[in-house]
Amino acid sequence: MQRFQQTLAAPVELEEVGIFSGQKVRIVLEPAEAGEGVTFVLEGVSGAPRIPLRPEHVLGTEGATVLSDGYHSVYMVEHLLSALHGLGIDNVVVRVFGPEIPLFDGSAEVFVREILRQGLRLQPALKRYLEVLRPFEVRNGVGCLRFRPAPEFRLRVRIAFDHPLIGEQILQLTLNPLNYQKELAFARTFGFKEDLLRRKEKGLLRGGDLSNALVLDESRVLNGPLHRPDEFVRHKALDLVGDLFAAGIPFRGEVEAELSGHRLHIEALKNLLSAPGVARLSDGLAPVAFFFLAPKKRSFRAHY
Repeated sequence: MQRFQQTLAAPVELEEVGIFSGQKVRIVLEPAEAGEGVTFVLEGVSGAPRIPLRPEHVLGTEGATVLSDGYHSVYMVEHLLSALHGLGIDNVVVRVFGPEIPLFDGSAEVFVREILRQGLRLQPALKRYLEVLRPFEVRNGVGCLRFRPAPEFRLRVRIAFDHPLIGEQILQLTLNPLNYQKELAFARTFGFKEDLLRRKEKGLLRGGDLSNALVLDESRVLNGPLHRPDEFVRHKALDLVGDLFAAGIPFRGEVEAELSGHRLHIEALKNLLSAPGVARLSDGLAPVAFFFLAPKKRSFRAHY
């Protein structure tokens, strides 16, 4: 397990058409000082507001994870956050020129490839972790997230879809930078033809096409082949890794996700952080208490 914080060795610049806006979107990832965490700078907005990556600034929706300070928002942050979390990057400035983060092929592979092309730099500060101290569970209908203490990041993800190519799929993995690159980074998001056509007709996916995601009809993938037979559950795991980074620091513990999505991931994380004695911020040597003020309204049942 990594002991020291990391940032980028050099800036990384990426550009692509946004799936929601249909506009060219550019992002620039820049090194940040130790302890600064992840900060988004909205360069396309007057005054270039800065939004630190914190739980209170992150929202989970049905199809994406959103960063917002209540006035300005950036959509589709989950795959970028997944790449940062998966590679063990603690400190970075993300300059966004547009309303969303590019989707590229629907995976985290472009982010990973371009970040590693520039390289990473160790920093003279101990790594901080969000550490699970005792079991904790959050349910929402059929969906469930269970957290347990563990000395590393372990995940178990289960999905179930009534489709001949998906059905029930389960993935178990101990997350580290190498495993993330080999087992998750390539996994593309997926959707069903009828749903995507409906959203296109409503103008919700102005930049979406068959290059952004795996698209399935009733029996097959229209734009295959799959990278792995279980690429679907691997992408759900990729999303989970990104959503858990909404805490702004890497996760240490075991998490089991059943039939979950962005909304449940983010709400479960906020419940975890607000429950007394369940999680703490630890630097590996001198743990300190971690406090988070959760929203007053909750629609999720938490058990611990």
